[in-house]
Amino acid sequence: MTQRDEGHNYRDSKNKAIEYERKQKYEAIIDMVIRWLDSNIDEWEDEKFEFSSKEEIRLIVEKNYLAQDSRDLKEKIELALDPSTTKREIEDGDL
Repeated sequence: MTQRDEGHNYRDSKNKAIEYERKQKYEAIIDMVIRWLDSNIDEWEDEKFEFSSKEEIRLIVEKNYLAQDSRDLKEKIELALDPSTTKREIEDGDL
């Protein structure tokens, strides 16, 4: 094996290591985002407005809006991660 071949092998293995690390990082980021969305979803409150002040009602509506938005985003992420979903469908927003 020539010195040039050894250099290429080193570069190839380094590139593979970098790509593996990047993939691991992406998976960790997705897990973090899903946990964050789950915590927003857990904030959902049943809308019991009978004994609530206008300020309490506003806060409940805001929490529920965030929870619903998080639920929708989590569903889109899960659909995008599905192996049958194509890159084109993701880019076009066809989820």
